[in-house]
Amino acid sequence: MFVVASYETMIDMLEAELDAVSGAFSQLTEEDWAKPTLLVPVDPDLPKWTVFELAGHFDIAIGLTRTLIAGKEDSQPARDSTSFFINPRSETGPVVYSYAYTMVEGKTPADMPGVLAETFSKTISEAREVPADLVGPGYFAPMRVDEFVYSRILEAVVHGIDLAQAVNGPIFATPDGITSTASILDDLLARRTRGTRPADLKDDLAWILAASGRAESADNRLPLIG
Repeated sequence: MFVVASYETMIDMLEAELDAVSGAFSQLTEEDWAKPTLLVPVDPDLPKWTVFELAGHFDIAIGLTRTLIAGKEDSQPARDSTSFFINPRSETGPVVYSYAYTMVEGKTPADMPGVLAETFSKTISEAREVPADLVGPGYFAPMRVDEFVYSRILEAVVHGIDLAQAVNGPIFATPDGITSTASILDDLLARRTRGTRPADLKDDLAWILAASGRAESADNRLPLIG
């Protein structure tokens, strides 16, 4: 793991990010929930997620932490907070896309702030109850819980940007969340290609937007994640 933050600090950072996300979802209007995100599915003929499906993805992406903890196993970790994001989008994208629809099935937009608040709260409390070196299923492969928690910060920041862009609102990511996410993307760039981030993307938020495909970039190494 390339980060030096303690497990407790990682949990605190994730909690702060999720509080910001939860607050943003709780303030949406009825019209906001139906707005499309800018995310383009692997199959461009499919409809884009609305904010409603984005909320479903948030519930799944953060709730996977609880699945890892509940599935404690005696095995060696095979991925870390950076390599979690090294996978072919052509294979994972359709699965992620459909899961969001499955998660919100039978629910309404009015249900989702409460659903997310519960998932976020249980994720943080359960993470605090286990040691940093606990290993469990990290979706693609076994992972330590501290590595997985750190990866959830990126998920919260990037998809929080998706929410902000969909409703044309301000980006609400926390300073620590931005710093951590930028660091993961720096490491991801080094592992997947070579070199460092472009000189015109020294600002961490600008780097996150370009590296995640939430803003255009002339650098042909980008985006790193979809």
